[in-house]
Amino acid sequence: MKLKSNLLFVSTFLFILMAGCDANIFDSNKDVQIRIQNSSEYTLENIRVSFPDEEVSYGTLDPAQSSDYRKVNKAYRYAYIESEIDGEKAILQPIDYVGEDFLDEGKYTYQLFVYGESGQSEPMRFYLGLELKKN
Repeated sequence: MKLKSNLLFVSTFLFILMAGCDANIFDSNKDVQIRIQNSSEYTLENIRVSFPDEEVSYGTLDPAQSSDYRKVNKAYRYAYIESEIDGEKAILQPIDYVGEDFLDEGKYTYQLFVYGESGQSEPMRFYLGLELKKN
């Protein structure tokens, strides 16, 4: 009898615990789709985005062009992004994701901007900036 009582208690406790949990713990980012929009004056070549579980290639985008949406397992409001401009690397390097939550289900656009700087005798160096838009 005590075993049945303990089993009932444990089962009830687990049910309440599971019912109170956020569904995203078990099914994070269901149907999150990300596309890239080139909001710069440069052609972005070999665009690669590193998401927490995968790396996705978005190819080449001319100025003002957007890619197709790509389904990803998990995504934050920003990511590590690498591209090339005129043969030079352009990178968006996040420091960390501390305090960030995964994006909820939906379609999003990573709108990319390019910032350039050059020294007197150095070639142009490019950096990427990003703005997230929910579509």
